Amino acid sequence: MQQRYFLYLFLPLLLLSMLPAWAQDSFVLRGRVLDANTAEPLAGASISLKERPSIGTVSEPDGRYSLSAPPGSYTLLIRYIGYQNQETQLQLFRNETLDLRLTPATYSTREVEVIGTRLKPITQTATMGELDIPMKSVKTLPVLFGETDIMKTVQLMPGIQSGGEGNTGFYVRGGGADQNLIQLDQAVVYNPGHLLNFFSVFNSDAIGSATMIKGNMPARYGGRLSSVLDVELREGSADSLQAEGGIGLIASRLTVQGPLVKDKAAFIFSARRTYVDVVFGPFLRNTEQGGVPFYFYDFNGKVSYTLSPKDKLYLSGYYGKDVGSLTLSSGRFVADFQWGNAAATARWNHRFSDRHSVDVSGILSDYAFDFTWDFGDITTGVETGIRDYTVKTDFAYTPSAQHQIEYGLQYTHHTLRPRTGSAETAEGDVFSTDRVLSKTAHQAALYLSDDWNVTDRLLLSLGIRGSYFAQTGPFTLYEFDQNQRAIDSVAYADGARVKTFQTLEPRFSARYTLSANSSVKASYTRSAQYLHLVSNAYTTLPLDVWVPSSAIVEPQRATQYAVGYFRSFSQNMYEGSLEFYYKTMENQLEYREGFVAGPSNRDLEYEFVRGNGESYGAELFLRKNYGDLQGWLGYTLSRTDRTFPDINQGRTFPARFDRRHDVSLVATYTYNPRWTFGGSFVYGTGQATTMPERRYLIEGTVNYQYGDRNSFRMEPFHRLDLSATLEGKARQRLQSSWTFAIYNVYGRRNPFLYFIDSEGTPYGTDTKVQAKKVSLIPFPLPSVTWNFKW
Repeated sequence: MQQRYFLYLFLPLLLLSMLPAWAQDSFVLRGRVLDANTAEPLAGASISLKERPSIGTVSEPDGRYSLSAPPGSYTLLIRYIGYQNQETQLQLFRNETLDLRLTPATYSTREVEVIGTRLKPITQTATMGELDIPMKSVKTLPVLFGETDIMKTVQLMPGIQSGGEGNTGFYVRGGGADQNLIQLDQAVVYNPGHLLNFFSVFNSDAIGSATMIKGNMPARYGGRLSSVLDVELREGSADSLQAEGGIGLIASRLTVQGPLVKDKAAFIFSARRTYVDVVFGPFLRNTEQGGVPFYFYDFNGKVSYTLSPKDKLYLSGYYGKDVGSLTLSSGRFVADFQWGNAAATARWNHRFSDRHSVDVSGILSDYAFDFTWDFGDITTGVETGIRDYTVKTDFAYTPSAQHQIEYGLQYTHHTLRPRTGSAETAEGDVFSTDRVLSKTAHQAALYLSDDWNVTDRLLLSLGIRGSYFAQTGPFTLYEFDQNQRAIDSVAYADGARVKTFQTLEPRFSARYTLSANSSVKASYTRSAQYLHLVSNAYTTLPLDVWVPSSAIVEPQRATQYAVGYFRSFSQNMYEGSLEFYYKTMENQLEYREGFVAGPSNRDLEYEFVRGNGESYGAELFLRKNYGDLQGWLGYTLSRTDRTFPDINQGRTFPARFDRRHDVSLVATYTYNPRWTFGGSFVYGTGQATTMPERRYLIEGTVNYQYGDRNSFRMEPFHRLDLSATLEGKARQRLQSSWTFAIYNVYGRRNPFLYFIDSEGTPYGTDTKVQAKKVSLIPFPLPSVTWNFKW
């Protein structure tokens, strides 16, 4: 039955790959968009025909673009954030190749966006909830410790909520932190945080493009329910050797790029390290903590090589690690910990013709955590992690001006290392979770999508994805009695198939143009998720564990509906949108009530309970794209609930990231060619949590009675950040700037967590019990960074 299921899905893809060119009612224009000074590819540039605005495209991460149009004379419009707009006369009476070189915008034009979607007006695309993030613009925003971060910029958009104070984690339209697909050059990043999530793994200097999709995910993406953050590394300059970087209060970074073989190969290499341990360690050396021996480092690298006019090869990699140690109780407790990500991608791009191309990719993704400590005469260790090997083949086919087709297949082999541990005494006695084995699984998918210009007013985006997941041995399935004692088991050998799942995931979106400046859009998305992370915290932490769908855990599934109105004003100087969404989520996971995390010989999946979720809301977005003053206002009104038969007595309760109101206001002002000022203000309804309601004594023991699940609301969260950037005077080839920023300007004590404190005699009647607030950064925090480019 499964083979038949995939045969039905694969046949249309096979037929498409063998289709001859359709009737010659159109011609193809292709080429690359490049920086005029450095010849570096520009990703996300908008290319369209002035006479037919519905025909257009956006350049790929390697700068390539392709569009199809009927024969005729046109004016080609090219726009890109931070560069001068360009118009080129075009005679399209045969297939043409045209490379486009854009000149960086000068300060006199001041047409530089802060951040935003493609410069192609949002009224012209079928996509909803999609955001392209230009790295040049991210660097103008005030951030914690002066380190720019695309993930913190993403949090400032409507429908996306922060995971906490200064945190890089985020939630999208009612989904959990694990329901966001985060990719770096197609490799999945399972833990995107450094320094307990105050920094992300993404070094802004090494990033060429970043796209956030929170609505209808294209069919080529899968495996997550809520969103996609797709990040691509820069290719490197093919023109000259360049270096850039920055020196801040707690971190420094350096990026080098340039040609390897003239007109054929280019490279980029980037490195970053924090030095909190170096700066603050001496001040705490004689304290109980013994210093701050905690730091992280990471490296990014990419090489691109043109094999022939139709073939190009890309090799890229990432390696990052957090390293720390801790000494307490006068040296009786000593701990060492480290965690990090590694990723590598090899991609070959080949063009069969002007209308047909393919990308073939091999990908490695790895995350590992290791924690060991000595206390007294016992040495203990805990580890967890996940490793993926992926192969992908992605085709792009443009049969006519009305259709842009994508199709392909993907396969991933997962190896998941659960939270395992061991302890050894000084006498040599060993205790370990040796019954818990690594878990293996196979995941595959086929997809097909078509962007169909039905008329000049109506654009349809149709997609279908078929996904398959198989859990394989070694695995032991236990049966427990009511006292949670194992009474029977079934053992599966290495490689034996334990459980399989398959899901059809249709995607649909439509845009109807009401006028030259306005349109309405609607979308429907069905998605499935086969890997799960269940966390007791507000965002992913290093010790959180990924587990696969299995004979114990069903896949998560979600259905989302969205509709919106989009409008631009004054030649796209201003634009705005109002979107409404409704989302249902099945097989959501939480830990059972009373669960305490720790190494165990019991598989973690037995500690889960399953339920459903619902989220709905409205998102308002208003933005000014050009001029000295630029920025945006985002507002989200939403509600997110969960219903679990085994939690809260089966009653519906708010999700911990349910937030009724969420506001972000962002602005930058170019005062003169040297000074640029920036600011952001955020406000959000307090997060939901569970707190005790009563305190009582039983046989001299103090006990607390907790209220309903997530029935307590923290105080509202709000914060103002400001920054100023001073451009240095040009000195031959060296360019530099200073960025000054203040995080939490008015010292708001935003709640991170609450704890119960009591005053008086513990067993007396005069005891006062109250909840006390803990804030991470309750004061203004200044930073300064010197940036340079050579």
